[in-house]
Amino acid sequence: MNEQERAEEHLKTIRRLMERGTIYRAISAPTALVGGLLSLMASWYYWKWFSKFGPNDYISTDQNNFLRLWLVVLALTVAANTVFIVTGAKKRGEPVLSASMKAAFTALAPAFLVGGVFTFYFAGMGWVPMTDVYMSAGWCVFYGLGLLATSHFAPRSLTVLGWAFLLSGLAAIAIDRWSHGFHDVMPGEPDVQPIGICFMAVTFGLYHLIYALCAWPRKGTAPEL
Repeated sequence: MNEQERAEEHLKTIRRLMERGTIYRAISAPTALVGGLLSLMASWYYWKWFSKFGPNDYISTDQNNFLRLWLVVLALTVAANTVFIVTGAKKRGEPVLSASMKAAFTALAPAFLVGGVFTFYFAGMGWVPMTDVYMSAGWCVFYGLGLLATSHFAPRSLTVLGWAFLLSGLAAIAIDRWSHGFHDVMPGEPDVQPIGICFMAVTFGLYHLIYALCAWPRKGTAPEL
């Protein structure tokens, strides 16, 4: 295949992606619903676990519990998304790993790969004050960048969601930097308060539920491109 044929095939793939905006919307909305509900459940569980410890006891516990909890949420959400993708492909009579799906994964891969390296770098450092906040803010930034990378062929709703995550993550980093940490905005003992879990509940929990409500496919609606 020469360069011209590759370019033509690439344009055809992009065109198919744009023409199927409602398909991506139908897949992503149920996934967002599952991910949002799981995130809120995980946040509630972590808050209950945190409330059993005083500040000193909390510091002495295994801080990777935060990471383990969200890896479980990620695995369950990915599993649900896989089911939705496979089911949708079978209904349309298409291969699961079509050219369109490969293009979507290629767009998402760089930001998600860097996010994974960022996560395990922090996990290897051991616990330091505000680790939960740093990790949750970083996840928001990389997740937002991944969604924005699909903006050329994804529905506008996904682009808006991407900006919401990116700006929220950057805002958390800016607050921590310019206010000398969350000490100034969280009275008491901020280093051992569950700020990160609250941030995750708002972003990965509420943001996804709002997105699912707004983007859920409805009969008679025109494709959102």
